[in-house]
Amino acid sequence: MISVLKKIQIISLVALVGFGVGSSFGEISLKPANSKQYVLSSYSRRHNWTHSPQGQAQSAITVTKTSLPDNIQESNNWAGYVVTPTSSNAYTSVSGSWTVPNVSASKKNAVAAQWIGLGGVSSEDLLQMGTVEEIENGQPVAEVFWEKLPDVAQDVMSVPIGSTINVSISNSSDSTWSLTFTANTPDGKTETQTVSTTLDSSYAQGIGTSAEWISEDPSDANSKLVPLANMGTVKYQSAMVNGGALNAPGNNVQPVAMVSSNGNSIMISPSELGSDGKSFSTTTITTTNSTSGREIRGIPEPIQIRIKVYFPWN
Repeated sequence: MISVLKKIQIISLVALVGFGVGSSFGEISLKPANSKQYVLSSYSRRHNWTHSPQGQAQSAITVTKTSLPDNIQESNNWAGYVVTPTSSNAYTSVSGSWTVPNVSASKKNAVAAQWIGLGGVSSEDLLQMGTVEEIENGQPVAEVFWEKLPDVAQDVMSVPIGSTINVSISNSSDSTWSLTFTANTPDGKTETQTVSTTLDSSYAQGIGTSAEWISEDPSDANSKLVPLANMGTVKYQSAMVNGGALNAPGNNVQPVAMVSSNGNSIMISPSELGSDGKSFSTTTITTTNSTSGREIRGIPEPIQIRIKVYFPWN
């Protein structure tokens, strides 16, 4: 996700609405810009792994007998679902929700991330919002972030583990796009924030080419995958694009599994879509059984993947 090829203006947070008990939101607090230099990147295929050094720091999670959707594709860093339009109609909105997982780690500095976004598959442009989870001082913590590649990601606020996160990204007016999230915490508090950003027509065209609901293993500032935290199973709900279900007519639907650098192990697997066409789950694989017999293939044409070269933050 985070890549510093150039500095573009960091867009300000323009709306903040909170509802809860009294004026204090307890565990929820505003946060400064991301200081840990995690990189959540555009789509990276496994068979192009040699073009990226990311796998050098990957955690040794082996897999697994697991039930995989048909025609699943493989990625170095993503797991979940990707849709592309069957016509020339561009995507202008995406939404989804999940519960922030209680992550655990067998290695130091392990991290996991969940997000929704537009772009990043056949375009280098990517607009996204989600949560990053890690272990800090022995305890799991989570941050809500947003990002517009190639700008650095911005932390918006901390949220308690177990919070339900609802996120939407939409073209609100002309060149203005809104990224809104609502966090409902386990103790009954609610916080809503909206970030607005201005996109030129070329960037808007780029992100209109795909929509995603993704669990990811982030990279560090040196473009190496950090150890993947065990996020267990994360259930995505209300997964919608352009106001319709993920699998609505007009969408090419593509399940994606994250695999190890050698391609022998599944690290995060997606489930089949629910009967509503708007729900699925991703599961971190931690067992050491042999892989299932289900074939995993690379992304077919006509989708063209451009591997992004990442640079350390300034």
